[in-house]
Amino acid sequence: RSFNCGKNIRVLTTEVEALARQHRNNFGNDASSDTPVYSPLLQFYLTPLYNVLRVLKGENNDQSPSSEEEETSFPLDRVKLVNNDDILKVTQKTDQLACFHTILSYETASAFMFRDMDNAQRCTDLYHEKFVTKDLRLMYTAIYNVFYEGLISFYFTRLTGEEICRIRAENAYSQMREWSARSEWNFENKLLLIEAELYYTRNNYDKASLCYEASIKSARDHKFIHEEAIANELAGNFFYETGLLLKAESFYAHSIKCYKKWGAFAVARRVESIVLKRFGADSMQLCPFDYAVSSILPSEENSSKKRQSRN
Repeated sequence: RSFNCGKNIRVLTTEVEALARQHRNNFGNDASSDTPVYSPLLQFYLTPLYNVLRVLKGENNDQSPSSEEEETSFPLDRVKLVNNDDILKVTQKTDQLACFHTILSYETASAFMFRDMDNAQRCTDLYHEKFVTKDLRLMYTAIYNVFYEGLISFYFTRLTGEEICRIRAENAYSQMREWSARSEWNFENKLLLIEAELYYTRNNYDKASLCYEASIKSARDHKFIHEEAIANELAGNFFYETGLLLKAESFYAHSIKCYKKWGAFAVARRVESIVLKRFGADSMQLCPFDYAVSSILPSEENSSKKRQSRN
């Protein structure tokens, strides 16, 4: 939950490490064989989260710590599997759906933020296979699966024109509208971003522009720094593709700033490489990283009018 709410990655990593070490102390070795006693919580919940946090921070994720401090920070000797792909396969094979759902949520978010879109789509396919097309006895929190699925599916709708992508995207949009009506604080920025992608896909660029900007403001007001970063990057993509290059640079700049503030330095470097490739080395010096967000985002006075205009 802390990860999905945008808690600072450095702080969250420290907390995960502390919990893992504490949990390790509750276990030990089998007295008869001196074999480590493995913890399901450590194996199936904390290890996958720890792996994703390290990747987002840009740390080496080969599970071979280079210093004694790193080696003792997380008790990898207390888990049988250290790679998220391996853990995901085991939970899928053994039908541990709660674990599978949790890991899949982390992997979907990570793949999307690194723009590994084929892998992101694979994750949404797995989500549908296990949690949408089956009659399950238990309900799983689908908020973030639906959020990322909407963004991923609109991307592939524009790229391929496939009907299944359009249907999934619009279903995600409908679901997010329903949730947003119940809790504006938690869902407004997510709805606005999916709505922006919908209008972009339908070539309604005026409404798309309003929605991107409104989503950024909502994420900022509601303290979802990671989703503010994502919205700025997608807005940058949109304005770049529609030829508004200066505006695109500004949104990319704020995306980088937000990713760094969240602690996702590897993702920030990826966006910096986009800026470098598209605008040249000088843009990294000239781009206004501390620009006034209020100069781009709609004012409080006009935001309600703009929402009305979308309807």
